[in-house]
Amino acid sequence: MADAKVLLNQPTGDMRVPHFDAKNRSHAFFKGLPVTFLCTSCFVEHFTSFFSLNKKGDGSYQFTLPLGEGPIAWTILEDVGKMTAGILERPEMIGQTVGSASLHCSAAELAAQMSKATNETITYQCVPWGTFAAFGFPGAEELAQMFKFFTDNEKEFLAIRDLKRCQELGGPLGDPVTTFKGLPLKYA
Repeated sequence: MADAKVLLNQPTGDMRVPHFDAKNRSHAFFKGLPVTFLCTSCFVEHFTSFFSLNKKGDGSYQFTLPLGEGPIAWTILEDVGKMTAGILERPEMIGQTVGSASLHCSAAELAAQMSKATNETITYQCVPWGTFAAFGFPGAEELAQMFKFFTDNEKEFLAIRDLKRCQELGGPLGDPVTTFKGLPLKYA
């Protein structure tokens, strides 16, 4: 598990994901202390802030991200709390690194779940990560690097965020359709 922590929190080469790098550097402050590291994943609640849905000419909505066609780990914030509580109740978790996820699905599958929740047509548009990085909004390059990391390391990223393990720690995982029904999604 320690090897997975290094792989999943420390991009290599020319990739720069400052929030990954900062988290990885912070691990040194906890050396020798009785801690458990919880690696989160992309939050579905991001669609209430900086992952906006763009209205198309036909009245439908679309979000544009560089996530390819494969699955990634998505987390519902409430599940992070439940998993954290589960970790705190288990002293045997000290010294471990675990991942959190509520579901593994592609961005297109997530768009379908958003559509079901909102009764709106919502689709996913995939763009190359370099294109996304050039969009020019604050943090675009960092997000593009993060998404590239997710897709380039899909198998390992999903493995550390094993859904069965997440459920063992936190109980039943949240339903994205129910979650999206309760969220004030951001529309552009």
